[in-house]
Amino acid sequence: MSLLRAGFLTTERFLIDVAFLVVFVVGQIMHSQQTEITRRLDFIWKLQATEEKEDMEHLQAYNRKLLANILPVHVADHFLRREKNIEEIYHEQCDKVCVMFASIPNFSEFYIELEGNNEGVECLRLLNEIIVDFDDLLALDRFRHVEKIKTTGSTYMAASGLTLDSCDTAEFGHVVAMLDYALELFQKITDVNEHSFNNFRMRIGINIGPVVAGVIGTRKPQYDIWGNAVNVASRMDSTGVMDHVQVTEDVYEIVKDRAYNLTCRGTINVKGKGTMVTYLMPGIAKEQN
Repeated sequence: MSLLRAGFLTTERFLIDVAFLVVFVVGQIMHSQQTEITRRLDFIWKLQATEEKEDMEHLQAYNRKLLANILPVHVADHFLRREKNIEEIYHEQCDKVCVMFASIPNFSEFYIELEGNNEGVECLRLLNEIIVDFDDLLALDRFRHVEKIKTTGSTYMAASGLTLDSCDTAEFGHVVAMLDYALELFQKITDVNEHSFNNFRMRIGINIGPVVAGVIGTRKPQYDIWGNAVNVASRMDSTGVMDHVQVTEDVYEIVKDRAYNLTCRGTINVKGKGTMVTYLMPGIAKEQN
C-alpha cells in the first residue's frame, strides 16, 4: 500500500508540475503575444502621430503661404503666432514709409472699346497680365522691402519701409528701391505694349511720411495703410504727368544727390493741400550694374 501511495503521490506531483509548466508556458506565450501586440500598436500609434504631425506641418505651411499671398510676411507672422488672439486688431505706426501710386489712365478707354465688342474678358486678361508683371518684380532681391498694398482698377499701390528692418532712416535705401521699382514699371508697360499692340501710358506719384498700417477684418483680412502721406502720394499720381514719376519735395531732398533725372516742375495746386512744389522724373528704367 505504501508503495502504491508513494507512486500515486509521485504521479500526482508530476501532473501538478506538468500543469504548472503548461500554465507557465501558456502564460509566457500570451505575454509574448501581448507584448508583440503592444509593440505593434505602439509602432502604429507613433506612425500615425508622425503622419498627423507632418500633415499638420504641411497644413501650417500651406496656411502660411496662403496668408502671405494676401498679407505682408511680417503681418502674416503676427497672425500665425499661437499666443496671439485672432480677434486682436493688428495695427502699427510707421514713420518713414515711401508710398507709390501707379496708374494707367487710358486703360479705361481700352476697356470701353473692348466691352463694346463683347471682348471684356480679354480686357481683364490683359489687366491681370500687367498686374502679374508688376508683382513679379517684387520677387527680385533689390525690391524685397517693397510691399504691394492693393490694386484699384488699373491703379497699383505699393509701399516700402513698413518694418524696422526695411525702413532705412540712415541711407533711405527703401526710398531708392521704390524709385527704381517705379522706373521698372514703365519698362513692363513698354513690354506689354510691344506684344499686345497697345499704347498704354502710365503716370506715377511717390511721397514719404508717417502712416498707420493695419488689417481690417478677420474672416477676409485686408491689409492697408492710412495717413496724410498716402493721400499726398495719391495726389502726386492724379496731378502727375504721363510717362513720368512725380515726387514731393521730401522725396527729392532724399535722392537729389543720386543718379535720378529729377527736374523741378514748380508749384502745383493739390486738392486738400494747397500749393506744393513737386519734381518730375521721366519713366526710363535705370541700367543696373
